[in-house]
Order: sequence, then C-alpha cells, then structure tokens
Amino acid sequence: MADAVISSITGKVVDLLCGAAIKEISYMCNCSENVEKYKKEADKLSLMKGRVQQQIDLAKSNGENLLSGVEEWMEEADAEISNATEFTNGGEDQEKCFHLCTLRRCSKMAIEKTFSLQQHQEAGKSFETCVSLPVRSTKFTDLYQRKNLDNINTQKSILEEIIRAIEDETIQIVGINGLGGVGKTTLASEVAKEIKNQFADIVFVTVSRTVDVKMIQEKVGVAASRIMNGEKVLIILDDVWEELKLEELGIPCGSEYMNCKILLTSRSRDVCAAMNAQKNISVNPLQEEEAWTLFERVVGKSEWEDTLKEVALKIVKECGGLPLFIQAVGKALKDKELKIWEAALRRLQAPMDGDVSYKKEGILQLKLSYDYLEDEVAKSLFLLCSMFPEDGYIGLKTLTHYGPALGIFNNPDSIHDTKDIVQLAVESLKSSFLLLPTYRKNYSLNDFNLQKREEELFKMHDLVREMALFITFKGDDKFLVNSGKGLREWQPRSDVIKSYKKISLMENKICKLPDYELDLPYLDTFLIQRNELSIVPDEFFRGMKELKVLDMSGNNISSLPQSLTQLTMLRLLDLNGNRSLCKISLLGGLSCLEILKLRRTGIRNIPEEIGRLTNLRLLDVYYCDDLSYVTPGVISKLTRLEELYVWLLNEEGNCNFLTELSELTLLKILHLRVGELRYIPKIETLIEFDIGTPSTYADPFYDKGDLCKRCLEVPEYKKCSWTMPIRKLIQLSEMLTLRGIEDLDNILPDLYQEGFHELREIHLYSCENLRSLVKTCDLDGIQTSNEGGGPMKTKGKFFPHVEVIYLASLDRLELLWDNPHQYISFCNLKKIIIRYCSLLKLFPITVARGLVNLKYLYIEYCYSLVNVISDGDEQTTGGEIELVKQDTIIMLPFINIYLNYLPKLESFYSGHSIIKYPSLEDIRVEDCRSMKRWSYGENHTTKFTFYLEGRECSINDYIAGKHEEYGHFTGMNKRT
Repeated sequence: MADAVISSITGKVVDLLCGAAIKEISYMCNCSENVEKYKKEADKLSLMKGRVQQQIDLAKSNGENLLSGVEEWMEEADAEISNATEFTNGGEDQEKCFHLCTLRRCSKMAIEKTFSLQQHQEAGKSFETCVSLPVRSTKFTDLYQRKNLDNINTQKSILEEIIRAIEDETIQIVGINGLGGVGKTTLASEVAKEIKNQFADIVFVTVSRTVDVKMIQEKVGVAASRIMNGEKVLIILDDVWEELKLEELGIPCGSEYMNCKILLTSRSRDVCAAMNAQKNISVNPLQEEEAWTLFERVVGKSEWEDTLKEVALKIVKECGGLPLFIQAVGKALKDKELKIWEAALRRLQAPMDGDVSYKKEGILQLKLSYDYLEDEVAKSLFLLCSMFPEDGYIGLKTLTHYGPALGIFNNPDSIHDTKDIVQLAVESLKSSFLLLPTYRKNYSLNDFNLQKREEELFKMHDLVREMALFITFKGDDKFLVNSGKGLREWQPRSDVIKSYKKISLMENKICKLPDYELDLPYLDTFLIQRNELSIVPDEFFRGMKELKVLDMSGNNISSLPQSLTQLTMLRLLDLNGNRSLCKISLLGGLSCLEILKLRRTGIRNIPEEIGRLTNLRLLDVYYCDDLSYVTPGVISKLTRLEELYVWLLNEEGNCNFLTELSELTLLKILHLRVGELRYIPKIETLIEFDIGTPSTYADPFYDKGDLCKRCLEVPEYKKCSWTMPIRKLIQLSEMLTLRGIEDLDNILPDLYQEGFHELREIHLYSCENLRSLVKTCDLDGIQTSNEGGGPMKTKGKFFPHVEVIYLASLDRLELLWDNPHQYISFCNLKKIIIRYCSLLKLFPITVARGLVNLKYLYIEYCYSLVNVISDGDEQTTGGEIELVKQDTIIMLPFINIYLNYLPKLESFYSGHSIIKYPSLEDIRVEDCRSMKRWSYGENHTTKFTFYLEGRECSINDYIAGKHEEYGHFTGMNKRT
C-alpha cells in the first residue's frame, strides 16, 4: 500500500516537473515570436494613442472639458510605448534574447508586457469615440454671470426670499418692486441662474413702458407650448409699468397651469398687486456698509489712503445705496487721481438745477460715467443713442451711418473703417454700463426681421437714457426727443424749438406734419422713422438749411416734398420702407449726399439724375419689388461708391449696368440680386458680397448665416459657361449656393479647381444630374495648376470650415459621401437640411461617428429614404465599408432631429450598436408610415423619457407601440 502511495506521488511530481520544463522550453523556443507579438501590440497602442490625440485636439478647439482619466491614459500609453521601443530597439530582438540573462527571461518579459499593452488598449477603447463633455447650447442662464453677494445681506436675503416664493407650490406669480437702479433686474437674473435646474425652460422678457404684445407673444410662444404639455417653466417679465393681461400675452396661467411660474419686476408695488402677485417683495437700497463693500469691488480696492477713503465714503453716500449708480460711479472713478475724486464729490453734492426728481433718480451719479469717458466719439454716440425709444434696440450699422454724416469721426477712409471705430466706442460704453448688450437666441428659419439679423443690437437702461436726455436738454447742443410716445401729430411752435440741434420723433403714430416752414437754423438731425406719414408738406424742410441726417424710413410717403431740394448740406437720407414712393429724380440736386437708402420703396428705375450724386458712398435699392431698370451710365458716375445694394426682382430687367461696376475702384461691399450674372466684371476690391438671384429668399429654409460675409448663388447655368469672375467669386465664397446646374455630377472633384478653403455653407437646389456631394474615390488623382502653370498639391483637407449643408430637389442624389477620406474633413459640420431628394440612406455609421459637431438634422419629403444612418454593411461606392461591432458604444452629438414625410423610412439607424445621444433635446418624427423602430440596438437619450400606456419605455418600444396603435408614426416630443 505504501509503495502505491509513493508511486502515485512520484508520478505527480514527475508530471509537474515535466509540465514546468515544457513551459520553460516553450519560453525559450518561442522567444522571437513573443517579442514580435509584443512589437505588434505596441504598434496598435501607438495608433490608438494617435486617434485619441485627434479627439483631444478637436475637443480642445471646441472649448470642451476632457473626461476624467483621458490625460492619465495618454501618459501611461506614452510610457508603455517608450518601454516597448527600448525593449525592441534597433530591430535586433533575436540577438537581444541571447544576450539577456536567458532566452526564457526575455520571452517571459515579452508575454507579460504584451498583456499589459492589451489591457491598456482595452481601457482606452471608449476614448477613441469620446474624450470630452459636449458643449451645451447657449441659454439665458448660461450667458448671465453670477454677482458676488457676499456681505451684501440686503440683496442676499431678498434673493433667498424670492427663491422660497417661487419654490412654494401654492404661489404662481411673484413680484419684485423697488426704485429704479435698486437691482431688481439683477435679482431676477440671479434667481434664474440659481434655480435653472428646477425648470425645463426659463424665458426672460423685458416689457418696458411701451408694451409690445407681439414681441412678448413671440418670446414666450415655445415656452407656452411646453407649459401646456405639462412641463415646468419660469417666465420673467422685467420692467413692467402697467397691468398686463397674461392671457393676451399668450402665457398660460391660473390653477390649471401651476407648472407655470411668473416673476415680475416693477417700480410700482401697485402694478404687481394688480397682476395678482401672491408674493410681493420690495427691494430696498443697500445699507452703508453693503454699499461700501460693493463700491470697493467695483473700483478694485481693499486698502485706502486716509484722504482718498474719506472722499470715497462721501461719494458712496451720495449714491443712495442704489447698486446701478454705485457701479456706474465706481467704474468712472476707477484708477483716477485724487483730484478727480474730489471734483466728482463736489458735483454730486452741488444743488440740482431744474427738476429735483433727477437727483432722486441718481441722474448726477450716472452722469459721472459719461463725464469721465475719455473718447469723444463714444460720448457723441452715447447721446445719439438717447434719441431711440426707451428699451428700444439700437443698431451698430445705424450708428455707423449716422456718425460720418454728422462729422463725429475724424474722416475715416471708408464706411467700413467707420464700423471698427463705432465698435470700439460701443464696447467702451458697455464696459462703463452706459449701454447694455442684447443676448439673442438664433432666429428661426422663417424669421425675416432683417434688422435684427443683419446688425449687432444693444440697448440703454432706462435710467441711463434719462441721464443722457438730461445732458442733451441742458447742453449747448439741445435735443428734442419724443420717440416712442404714441404721438399722432406734431405741431410745435417754431420759436420754442428754434434752438434745437437734433429732433427725434421716431416710432410714434404721426400722420400729419406742419404745413408751414419751421425755422430750425441749427438742426442737423431729424429722425421721424417708423410713423404713419403719407404726405410731407412742400414747405416743411425750407427752414432746415443745416440738416445733415434725415431719416424718414418706415412710413408710407408717396412723393417727395419740393423743399427737400433746399437741403444742400444733407449727407444721409433714409427712405427705406416707403413702399408707395416711386419717383426719386428730385434727389439729383442733393450734391453733398453720401448715403442714400431706398430699400423696400416702390421705385421702378434708377434715373439719370442719380448720376449727379458724385459724392455718394452708399446706395441701397435692395428689395425694391418693382425695380427693373438702371439707366446706363449712372452707376459708373458714382466713382466714390463703397457699398452698393441692388435688387432687380424682374429677371428680365436690364442687367447691362453690371459692366459699369468695374469703374468703381473703391467698392468694398456688393449685395446684388439680379436675373443674370454673366455681365459681372472682375472686382478686385470686394471684402464682402452677397450675389445671386431674387428667388433665393423664396425658400423658407434659406438663411444667410451671421458669419458668412461672402455669399454667392449661381443659378441655372451650365458649369462650362461660368465666366472667370464667377469662378473667382466661387473661390472666395463662404456660402455657396448652386441652383439648376445641369452638368454638375458632384462638388468634388468637379469643382475642385475653384477651391473651398473659405467655404462655411453649401446649398444645392435642383441640380438634376447631381449624384453625390463628394466622390472620394476620385480624389487621389486630383491636381490643379497654380498661376505659373505648374502642378500644385492640395493644401490640407477639403471642407474644413463647412458648418451647414442644405440639399433640396436633387432627384438623382444617391449619397452624400462614403467613408472619411484623407482629403475630406467635415469635423466642423453643425447642420444638415435635406428636402425632396432621392437618397436611400444618408451615410454609414462609420461616417456619422466622425461628425463630432453635427447638432441639427432636418430631413423631409425624401420618398426613397430607408435609413438615415446605415450599419456600414453595404457597399456604397464600390469600396469596402468598415463594419461596426454590435456591442460598440457610439456617441452622436445631435441636439435636434426632425424627420417629416419619409414614407419608406424603416429606422433611424439600421445597425445594432449602442447609441448614446447625450445632447439631444428635441425629436420630431411625422408621417413616417413604415417606421417601426428607431434602431436595432440600444438607444440612450439622456434628456428624454418616453412613456407608453403610462409606463416608461425605450424609444424603440415607443415607436413600435405608436405604429401598432395608429398604423403609422405621427410624431413625438417627449422630455424628462
């Protein structure tokens, strides 16, 4: 028995020894193979590191925050690759094995290091597709910067009280009331920032004295829909002066809509009470210590010299505890000498002439900000801004035109240079709290409020405006400002207004002017735009010999008064929007005129008399529906023209005048809409242009991006007939629209010779032979010629700056592009709009995952579309498509997806991968009758929760359930 046991143990020992020996022999025999495998894994990790680095570079360029662990993974990858290089250095791996301690040790180390490399690759797989947190869309609460309320307990306690009232489920309307400048608007903004996560949406509306019901309805429209869908929304109505009927403003309220919270700010407690505010909170001025704390923060001081502090304390006391005034005065005195502070104090303590209410409102305190402006241009523009209505928008372009006509600037070389001067002055005024920036969301595709789309806008705080009006009333250059007051007629006494230099009657309802001569010998500016004038009496302008700026835009004037010819000093005349005005020959006598605006008037031709305006620098006849003829020789005589805007709606209109553009050697900006472009000459001086046909704006999806300053539409030509000037414009364009180009098969490589280095937007309409946007399979052989005739290689990738692609009515379109190519980069693409095209699918998932900035996707009326994103298992252009594993996690950056009338659409994505939509905020699917699922894999919509029959479900189940219930899927818009 003992022998048997010994024999058994001996056998096991021999087996173990043999196994160990075999393993050791294996190490030695397979040394080269193990080392080679280690090298290959190191190469794989190096490639992966390169891909992750590309993602990191892109994320940083977009201002995104890197995910935790990304940088650590990159550092470890560097160390692993460095160790591998050192281990296998010089390609002498086999020899190294023999010179290390043993073949066994070398082989074993290679196996262990290979395993380490494989583990690191596994850890980095997710970073190949996502290394950062996506940038959220900008909202009001994102733009607002929190104020430091530490040690300012008056406002801090009120802020907490307001928040408690809003969080109270029994309270719907909360009112904040107090003196102007006490900080009501700031507190409302602080509230919005503090509790933004408690609401699906927060809307901030400035109401002001003159209530614009339509504007308010537009601003709250989307929020109102969300309220009626049961979502929780906060609407802030700022600066309310009178009782408002919320139902007339389109705001759902009452016991049925307690999910709607309303926050009011007003100078009157009675107004808040009249609007049924269940909680009415008064805001008091700051205590002396709090006011001093705020003042110290504004001037950036915590240590003071005794004399200066004594003066500063007295100045703060004069500010009356009003934060608006404390900030304005502090900003004005910051970094100034003691004598300036002392002079400021004397002025604040001096008795006030005239109405004492100005002292109460702190007008003198605010005036300090104006007095200490060092830029005289900024001062002049600031006073001009006071001529606009309270809470009205003031346009940068408007000031750019008014300023030169009034001689405010020191003779800049061009109107374009003036814009830079105005921009700097406006920024100075903003930094001194004398102007307020306006934060506007992107306008909808159907928004044609062109003033808001075409120029930067800003506003004046109403108390700051009162201060400016006080200056202009008391100064030598007296202003009469009655803008936005609802006046129906204006019949002043001539002796009373004789001394005025500027008069503003804009935005009233004036339909009648005096039918006698007014003696206004000093008047240089008369603003009466946006009234209801149809007739201007012939004698009206005779007594205004010094008039330089006359703005009568936005009326319905049918004929020009004879007295207009007496305005021999006139430099700017704005008649925009007078649609009944047809004859303008009378203007030929205004020899000093530099800016003439006739946009949206009823003129039918540009007569020869306009050719006498040889000092003209800007001529605007855009959107004139009846304009069909430009008298030959007129344009060529206007040799000082810098900006020209022409719109010939009649496509058969005379276009020969275009050849005269070559005579305009100072022309910098050209906006041109005509039926024929072949007469356009080569113009070397252009820095901005918008050239095309009038029909472009008929498309509701057409939207000239704010960033696109050079836009070209080429209509209904054969590509081979394009002139050299047109080809040059294509090369310079930031936005390119091609419509009805018969012989165009694709954009690349067909149009490569025109270049796309500046391109931001591509719009293609009705190009019946277009089969693809890009044919990447043909790009390897692309070469073009430089001016010297030699070959020139491509400079970087194509389309690196493209942000928008819009395709419509392309009956033969088969695909956009296939796999990403070494010559193609759509890394900045943000929006795709496709309508009435014959696509079967948009692009494969391998392409979609590379479109890291694609936020908006709109597809409608594409009757053949089966999938938006394909799995990549089919050949698209004859080349092989990379397959994606079923368990792969893919991040898609969409914010908005809109799918409408796609009768053959089966799914959004045809594959089985796990798709995450971390930024998706809106989905609309309508009339997609074949759609039974979103995809075949998992879908994670972070900001959405779907419910079916009262139970939470996935998007796939939701679509399937709706399809089964109704026979087709009609729509969705479900949010958490």
